[in-house]
Amino acid sequence: MVLAAVVTLLAAGGPGGWLDAKAPANWNVPGAALPARPGPRDAELAPGGRCATAVRPLSTPEDRAVAGRGWSLVGAYHRYGPTSIVMATSSADGMCRADGYQAFVFVNGTFAGTLSPGPMDARTDGSIASLSVTLEGANDIEADFARYNTIDPMCCPHATTTVFYHVTTTAPPRVAPVSMMTRANPAN
Repeated sequence: MVLAAVVTLLAAGGPGGWLDAKAPANWNVPGAALPARPGPRDAELAPGGRCATAVRPLSTPEDRAVAGRGWSLVGAYHRYGPTSIVMATSSADGMCRADGYQAFVFVNGTFAGTLSPGPMDARTDGSIASLSVTLEGANDIEADFARYNTIDPMCCPHATTTVFYHVTTTAPPRVAPVSMMTRANPAN
């Protein structure tokens, strides 16, 4: 049922369509498995590849879990108490920006869900803006998503939607979007 709602939202408005809902649906199921990297491994992210310097080295058990599912780590590792967030990508674009990326949430090393219903591409509607994620506490996360329309230049989305999440830290852990706020970006 939740999967059907997510598929409907994605089909209705593209990758960022889920951000247009009045109330956010939750795609995260308690106890779900950590998703595997979609598609083939991107040689550009491998050691010696053109974008290898964008890949963060493994340093935590959560990093190893995400990398073990085929993802390449990008961005900073975030932790607040038992809650941590690992950003990872499946590929890179021509400028070595993350494509097919996701934010994975863990509680005490157990996967609790993702911050988007599906992988995101840089400079597209519904992508986490500049990989912007904030842990406001062990139970609260904020993430800013770029909102593009058909006339926005790729550099400059017209708006940003901030999604507020709650993390249940008891077993099984789960991250859930609870509210959203969209604001216009300053004109360039």
